[in-house]
Amino acid sequence: MKKTLTKTNNLYHIKNGIRIEGIHSGLSGNISGLHGEVSGLSGDISGLSGDLDDCEISDEERVKGVNVKDLIK
Repeated sequence: MKKTLTKTNNLYHIKNGIRIEGIHSGLSGNISGLHGEVSGLSGDISGLSGDLDDCEISDEERVKGVNVKDLIK
């Protein structure tokens, strides 16, 4: 597993195609660029960005679960 994601503090969400500053219920923050298999991940994803596939999470690590903070540079 590699730490490749970055975290910023610019929180916003999109509603009806309009950018709204501030948090949203559920997922929050700028998560554009975050993709891949995310089941088993936990932690605060506010302001998180990057390519989850670049973290090279093994199948074994996915089964155990991965805390998002362990993926941030």
